[in-house]
Amino acid sequence: MSEVLEGLNASQREAVLTIDRHVLVVAGPGTGKTLTIVRRISHLIGSGVTPARILAVTFTNRAAREMRQRISALMGSEGDGVFAGTLHLLGLRILRDCGLEPVLCTGEEQIRMVESAASCSTAAARQMIERMSRAKSLFETPDEDTARAIEGYTRMLREKGMCDFDDLITMPLDLLEAGKAAYGFEHIIVDEYQDISPVQCRLLSRLAGDRARVCAVGDSDQAIYAFRGADVENFLNFGGDYEGAFTAMLRENYRSTRVIVDAADSLIRNNRRRIEKELRATGETGGPVRIVSVPDERAEAEFIVRAIEERMGGTSLFRLSGKGPTDYVGGIRSFSDFAVLFRTNGQARALREAFQEWGIPCQVVGEKMPLRRKALIEKLRVYVESRQESLDLEWVMAEVCADTSLSASERAILSNLGAAYGGLPLEAALGRVIDELSVLGNADAFDLRGDAVALMTLHMAKGLEFKVVFVAGVEEGLMPFAFGREKGDIEEERRLFYVGMTRAKEELLIVHARRRLLYGHALSGSPSPFLSEIPEALVRRESVPDKGRNKGGRQMGLFK
Repeated sequence: MSEVLEGLNASQREAVLTIDRHVLVVAGPGTGKTLTIVRRISHLIGSGVTPARILAVTFTNRAAREMRQRISALMGSEGDGVFAGTLHLLGLRILRDCGLEPVLCTGEEQIRMVESAASCSTAAARQMIERMSRAKSLFETPDEDTARAIEGYTRMLREKGMCDFDDLITMPLDLLEAGKAAYGFEHIIVDEYQDISPVQCRLLSRLAGDRARVCAVGDSDQAIYAFRGADVENFLNFGGDYEGAFTAMLRENYRSTRVIVDAADSLIRNNRRRIEKELRATGETGGPVRIVSVPDERAEAEFIVRAIEERMGGTSLFRLSGKGPTDYVGGIRSFSDFAVLFRTNGQARALREAFQEWGIPCQVVGEKMPLRRKALIEKLRVYVESRQESLDLEWVMAEVCADTSLSASERAILSNLGAAYGGLPLEAALGRVIDELSVLGNADAFDLRGDAVALMTLHMAKGLEFKVVFVAGVEEGLMPFAFGREKGDIEEERRLFYVGMTRAKEELLIVHARRRLLYGHALSGSPSPFLSEIPEALVRRESVPDKGRNKGGRQMGLFK
């Protein structure tokens, strides 16, 4: 027990020790929720709960791997029986337990089938897929066109023996509700509960039944996936869904400086649909949040790469040539200490071009899953069928990675999976690797071990942290998003900005352009109204002048 509770604060202890009733853990950013979950699992096992009776649900495969590694580090082989994974991976296991062996269709296959079912173009098929997914996730009655497309598409899937990601939730739910599957979980722990959809909420309820205690961990202030069908009301209404639930409030932020925490907290207090809490930083005060105005998207990119160069100590040929001013005083960083976050993938182009020009390594996360899923699974199945138990997973992965046609991202993904399951017998390890490859998403392509600056959307940044964070494009029309006919919910957009701000550990730089060309459209470049919600005492406002304004013959300074 002493080891389980070591280093926990009072609120974390409550979340760990309360195992006789349902629990809602309201966990602000950087408050140690993964630590709390792992210690809770350890306490449950120490209290006599069989590991196989514990279900731990995570939002991403990457988070699941981290959780399994931390359980193993704390408990050794005792924790091996705990299922820790995404709901989609759980759904795949349920289908297999029921004798089904579904093949997950790729995105390209899905588009082709919908094009045929709906007799539409590729662009229209993409929109139809979103409507179909929302209908399933939200239990909505689809319109006539969507219903017809769903019918034709589903028929094609079944003829091919395939399913899609939505099926990995709806099909297990159908089996459970029909009494064709049953599980005796005693404790269910759900991370990022604020981002589950109504159909996922119902699946968890069916798995819990009348017996299991549910521990929901999350933060209403970080609910950012409504476009995927997530509903923050599931989190806000947890006490009504699970009678007698106890609420543990994690307020101590161990990640960010006090200035960053106070700035983010001041912003999010403008939302109404939330569980009120006061986030408290435990670290140093830190410097002010820098809000920087730049002429356009190219100047924005250049400002960011210059700022990174300064913090790296001048490693590129451009910096070594003596060009570019510096005003940074601090310790030397690694490239992986930096992240550039933005609202839309369209903003990545100017940034990537600037990084390439300056010779700074970067990885753009989430544009497209760089994984030939089926080809890799087929390669691994060869070793499953050979049943050569004398081999180990490390050797098999090395053999597969020796294929010169594999990309660096594919090798990194296989290497991560190999490290995660290397301690299991070969057949079991390969089965786990194949299952994870089947359900990997775009976020899983991010290589945490690579020494490169991370460029990603704000949505992709969820669950990550970096020493220095740049949030780019913080302008009206992008943050909050309102482009063409699309307009984001103001509270969700504020939550998205809040998530971006709280990824930063030591420095937060917010950049907005006075002019921007995006998707062929000229945007006005007015600063985001969210910026006025951050107290002036916590910020330092700066401006990069337009080129050509310096007529005195002297070198232009970075700020006017």
